[in-house]
Amino acid sequence: MQENTAEILTEEEVSPEDSQKGKYQEGEILKLIRVRFPGNLRAHTFVLGKRVFAYGQKVLAMSDRGMAIGYINSFPYERPFHPSMLPLRTIAKVANDEDIVEQAKHTSAEKKAENTCNRLIEKLGIDMNITHVEYIQFGKKAVFYFNAPARVDFRELVKQLVGEIKMRVELRQISIRDRAAAIGGLGPCGLQTCCSYFLKNYGHVSIKMVKNQNLALIPSKINGSCGQIKCCMKYENDVYTDKRSVLPEEGDFIKTQNGDIGKVLKLHILKEQFEMLTERGEIRKYVGSQYLGKDASAPPENWRFPTDFPSINDETSKLVGEEPNLVSEEESDQIN
Repeated sequence: MQENTAEILTEEEVSPEDSQKGKYQEGEILKLIRVRFPGNLRAHTFVLGKRVFAYGQKVLAMSDRGMAIGYINSFPYERPFHPSMLPLRTIAKVANDEDIVEQAKHTSAEKKAENTCNRLIEKLGIDMNITHVEYIQFGKKAVFYFNAPARVDFRELVKQLVGEIKMRVELRQISIRDRAAAIGGLGPCGLQTCCSYFLKNYGHVSIKMVKNQNLALIPSKINGSCGQIKCCMKYENDVYTDKRSVLPEEGDFIKTQNGDIGKVLKLHILKEQFEMLTERGEIRKYVGSQYLGKDASAPPENWRFPTDFPSINDETSKLVGEEPNLVSEEESDQIN
């Protein structure tokens, strides 16, 4: 979702991009590092130069919303410079105890501002929900993040907010996924949510990716803490797509390498195995190499799958096509 923002500014700001033109040459190798700011959605890239920072170290740097305390979110890496990378910023300094204490003092003020905003929203009858509030630039500016079903006109809300809290105000509309990334939390796996930890790009996950993993379409199983489909479905999708390429489709009628003919019932994608009901009424499990491809595995032209079986035997305990576990005499002696 594209951000919907409004801001009351007291003075014009000079574009950092204009001030940096000519500072770097195209193709010049730059040493970079990423910094993530609490309450922000994505990590920001900074020029590292010859300075040394530890992973996770708190630093004072200019975010997209002003000077704030963030933490190092990557190891140093190098990239050739391109004008599309502008503007590039440098880290101001390592955050000291005074900086950290000063920023922590804003917590109660942020909660008070959130309550004020919710009261004004109810008064003005605006269809929006405040997710969280962040004070930046050391308490000189307040950023209000909110969810809304559509774009909303909050100009009157901004005016009244400025009048009550007496500081610069910005309202920023974010998606449900962005809220989870900004606030952070624990995922169903018990670890920190990927979007708030290391992912630079998240979302854009389709139900097709869920089906690609043969998962049941149960919301409590496939949705993350944000209520949307888990982002891990997206970056796992390439692995499942690659493994599916060596397996038949469920419901296909095929002939395997060992000569069995039947209907594919189930896929074990990560193991690259599949189960098939043969024309003899046996359910057997095969390694992926038993499938020779769509054309090579096609059954004979006049073949017809039986419509009824006197009985069906489950033989999936044995894997058809599994390579024997060959042990040398020397290894056998060591085992014994």
